[in-house]
Amino acid sequence: MSPTSLSASEAKRRFGVEKEIALFPENLTTQEEENVKVVLEYMEIAYSPANAGSDSVAHLCAPGNTFEARSTFPDAHTAEEYAESHAKVMRALNNLEIVRFDYVIAKDNTYAVLCTSVQTENFVSLRYTATGSHVGAPHNGIQPTGRRAQWTACGNFVLDSFNAAAGEKPRIRKWLKDWDKMQMWQQLGWVRPNNDEVSFA
Repeated sequence: MSPTSLSASEAKRRFGVEKEIALFPENLTTQEEENVKVVLEYMEIAYSPANAGSDSVAHLCAPGNTFEARSTFPDAHTAEEYAESHAKVMRALNNLEIVRFDYVIAKDNTYAVLCTSVQTENFVSLRYTATGSHVGAPHNGIQPTGRRAQWTACGNFVLDSFNAAAGEKPRIRKWLKDWDKMQMWQQLGWVRPNNDEVSFA
């Protein structure tokens, strides 16, 4: 797959998300295209002031899905719980937004299992740049600092397959997140002397 880029208007037309995608595979299968749509829709909701928590993203999440980001959201174990945790962050950074998707990569991997059945694993990986200011609610006892931050984060997703003929869409089954949290904390003034005793995002 050759890499290309999508402007914000092109990404809006193709995926419904009005954010630049700086690096993107040029040719996607139908499955890969649908997988990317689901992941970007999830990200758009999670980073929107309209994020009301788990109910906002439940339609994009497979039953029994898992979420893992031990260093950043240790109490969130599903994609729905992440949306809940992130809604809390957005109450403090009430102008938080994704600036752009630095890259989006998609791969559907179909293979035979013991020569008797076919299994498909659907992967989407992305890196994005976000920004926001602590001008909203207090965050874990820290009053609004008024400071602005910009940081990056990465997400690796595994999605269920879908049956387009039956009107089904893929849904998120697994999500691994890696986030440069300390860069964000330092810029916002959230680093405290007792951070070894306090875990917060």
